[in-house]
Amino acid sequence: MFELFNVGLEMQKRMIDIQMQGVEAARQMVDAAQRNAEAGLAATRAGEAGMKAMKGWMRLWGMRD
Repeated sequence: MFELFNVGLEMQKRMIDIQMQGVEAARQMVDAAQRNAEAGLAATRAGEAGMKAMKGWMRLWGMRD
């Protein structure tokens, strides 16, 4: 009887451990997605700044933009 009870507790413990690993993996995926979004925004800003600089250079040399 007690052995069955212990087996049941061990199974519950393992399921909780597996669920916690899933929660941690999900948290890491959210963190990675947030970092990727921030990097994408920074790249967009850099691209916009480069385009603005190119237009300024073209205006300086009398070219149309």
